[in-house]
Amino acid sequence: MGNVREAEASELLGLIRRGEATTRSELQDRMQLSRVTLGKRLDVLLRSGLVDEAGQDASTGGRPRTVFRIRPGCGVLLAVDIGSSRTNLAVTDFAGTILVRDDRLLDLSGGPGTVLPWVRRRLKAMLKEIGAADSVLGVGVCVPGPVDPVSRRLVHPALMPGWHGVDLAAELKEDFDGVPVAVGSDVQVTALGEYRMHWSNPDGIILVKAGEGIAAAAVINGVVRTGATGAAGEIGHMRISEGRQCRCGRFGCLESVAGGWALRERLSEAGWTVGSSEELADLALRGDSLSIELLELSARLVGRALAPVIAVLNPSAVVVAGALADGGAVFLDPLRAALEAVGPQEATRPLVVASAQLGADAGVVGAALLAQDLLTAPAHLDMLLTRVTSRRPDQDSFVKLFT
Repeated sequence: MGNVREAEASELLGLIRRGEATTRSELQDRMQLSRVTLGKRLDVLLRSGLVDEAGQDASTGGRPRTVFRIRPGCGVLLAVDIGSSRTNLAVTDFAGTILVRDDRLLDLSGGPGTVLPWVRRRLKAMLKEIGAADSVLGVGVCVPGPVDPVSRRLVHPALMPGWHGVDLAAELKEDFDGVPVAVGSDVQVTALGEYRMHWSNPDGIILVKAGEGIAAAAVINGVVRTGATGAAGEIGHMRISEGRQCRCGRFGCLESVAGGWALRERLSEAGWTVGSSEELADLALRGDSLSIELLELSARLVGRALAPVIAVLNPSAVVVAGALADGGAVFLDPLRAALEAVGPQEATRPLVVASAQLGADAGVVGAALLAQDLLTAPAHLDMLLTRVTSRRPDQDSFVKLFT
């Protein structure tokens, strides 16, 4: 393909993937291409097996229109969610549907050498389990910290000592036949997954992840805003007081008083032994007064930190993810109240504040979508089409199994 054709085919794929335009007439309206040119671009995608026909839309009196979709069985994606305490893995079809998953508690403090060997070993075993070892198209990875948007290396992740400067794409690429590897921060990747799967809205959303750490991400016009250095949304390390030392080394960070680890320290001082943010939220739901008090405090502080963001971006929704959000109304109600108390009424009055929908799968679903975005970008589209086309004769059995 030439550069223009790659760009057009990439845009075409994006519209179909996101469900924004799925018929010839819709695609022609959005892309402003002639019928002949659109037909040529579609034909390449159809013949490759990357796109197929998904039936016809409901008739409105005229001729039924053919609906196009990404072909789920054209290959698989590997999704890696490296969390602060638990690492989740999944193999998905190309549409992002999970085919097989695994997880394990892993300590990140020992550096990549304590985590990546298990990730490599289990991903290869999972591929073998489903007979898809030769079907990998790409890998998506998310981590609990900033990722440089240009180099894709980790940038001083507070929860990951020994990981600064690590190039996860290079670490994993050669293990899986040199396929492209996309890397992003966990909160930004979670926001991508939530937005695409449940909250698509041109006015955008803010996702806040409240667990052991605190972070946020903005999705505006369908694009996750990473910022100049990948640190957009790192609200957990805003200095809000003269208080305790944070895990990042500074004093008075939001996370040092509102993060799950800080709340658990408070519980420990009161004689409680609470091993995780999930346990803390469960205690609050069971009516423990101190746990409720701490969860409400965290929510108020997070709401105050988010209010200026709401004032600047004026999103349609704040979506709350993470273990502390498992406290439900105990966390969401004071968060909403703090936003309304601090933020401008014009922005907060119509604002939806709701729990995230993807749950424990948020990271791997978002990571799969991140990989899909990378693969369908113009720079990688030729490679993707070549890989998909080369395995087209073997596709039928794979499609029967996984679509």
